[in-house]
Amino acid sequence: MTLATRPLTLGEILDRAIQLYRRNFLLFAGISAPPSAFYILLTGAFGIYYTKLLPGLQGQGPKPGPDSMLPLLSFFLAFAVFSIIAVPLLLGALAVGQSALTFATVQLVGGNRVTVRESFAYGFRFFWRSTGVLFLQSLFSWVIPGVAFTGVFVVFVMLAVALSTTMGIAGRITGGLLALVVIIAFFVVVIWIWLLVCLAYPASVAEGKKAWDSIKRSNQIGKGTRGRIFVMYVMVILLTLVVYYALIIPIDAALGMNLQKIFAPGRAGSAPPLLAQVANLTVSFFERALVLPVYAIALLLFYNDQRTRIEGYDIQQLMDQAGWSELPPTALPPAAALPSPPEFVLEALPAPAAPAEQPDGYHPSTEETGGNSGENSNEVKVDDSNQQS
Repeated sequence: MTLATRPLTLGEILDRAIQLYRRNFLLFAGISAPPSAFYILLTGAFGIYYTKLLPGLQGQGPKPGPDSMLPLLSFFLAFAVFSIIAVPLLLGALAVGQSALTFATVQLVGGNRVTVRESFAYGFRFFWRSTGVLFLQSLFSWVIPGVAFTGVFVVFVMLAVALSTTMGIAGRITGGLLALVVIIAFFVVVIWIWLLVCLAYPASVAEGKKAWDSIKRSNQIGKGTRGRIFVMYVMVILLTLVVYYALIIPIDAALGMNLQKIFAPGRAGSAPPLLAQVANLTVSFFERALVLPVYAIALLLFYNDQRTRIEGYDIQQLMDQAGWSELPPTALPPAAALPSPPEFVLEALPAPAAPAEQPDGYHPSTEETGGNSGENSNEVKVDDSNQQS
């Protein structure tokens, strides 16, 4: 795939995601199929068991007595088993699948070849880190807001009941509006928090960061692009609905089933036939296996685009492609050649000749002294007069 050397628009990111998915369809489908199948098997088994208990939970079972509480106890027991055993298994399977999809996307975007086996090998090699990322994402975006919402919702329900008893119809309308506001606020908070942490897997795989560092990196690198990511999620959800109903409508037509027949008036406690449930689970598997890679590819492209906008990641990609570990040094123009200074050779001066011996009483002439004989004679005379005195 061609490296992106400039920031991309939302349309370009989605277009590149679809192109990459289409060119490597078997690879991405092979990676997303096992975790999707595991997810459908566990959730489907619990769903089928719940539908069997549904008539008893709605009071259509045996008459009041010791046996009337059996469906409720069975439901809570199944829910406890699912929460304690199935949820951790699902967390690990989905984490490995998401990590493998992100790893395959990183390799393909970088121009490398990758296989399904290599992708899952990476996911299992960093199992705890991948599971930690998904756990923190779920904790911050679903668990904590869910607990807070439950407490606030209970308070608002009590307030709505009090208003309905004191104000009648007006109180009921006011209580209903308050409950609606709380529900909308809950989903707004959940979506906002998810947009803060949705780039954690690309950060974990592309940069090798640990779980908590990946969450912080997602919050940091996602600034300025969360609106585009939200639009991407909306478009992919619409694509998911199209795929689901395109597959389920022919199956329902072939089975002669529809929601009106299943939940017809007077049959409120009836459950869908087992064959219809299996058909819906099969469709859910294909829908999940086909759409899940789109999320992983698009999120990594958003992540790379943000790194390009903020950190100049495109330059780093081009350097890696050229085999450079750092920028080459800038060649400076050669300085103008200066002439070398002349060489000075000091020659030894000849030693002064020794003065010739002169006879006693000899006085140099004026020519020999250079015209200073008068001054010298005067000095001599002065010296002689000093000596005589």
